[in-house]
Amino acid sequence: MPIWIHFEFMWVPSEFGGNKGTPYPNMRTEIGWQRHLGELQEFTIDIQWVQFDYDETTRQGYAKCSFGSHHQLPEERLKPDQFIIILNGPRILAIGRIVEERSL
Repeated sequence: MPIWIHFEFMWVPSEFGGNKGTPYPNMRTEIGWQRHLGELQEFTIDIQWVQFDYDETTRQGYAKCSFGSHHQLPEERLKPDQFIIILNGPRILAIGRIVEERSL
């Protein structure tokens, strides 16, 4: 059974180090927690973007993602209002915060 995470995000423009592309279905990225920046090298987790809503004009969106493998995450890391970073290797693609599930 997959573990789900729901978050609002701001996609980082390429001129500020982000990706030239935009989110796409089934995209795989890594997630890290801003509160634990020192652990990013050791504690980033693979996620798959299952559903999302993204506005290219504002660069803001909402995503529902599943974890790529069964990780033993501390439960507090999945609670709403945790600030996150979405990564592709060393590149920060988006910043965001965990929210309650909502319909798209």
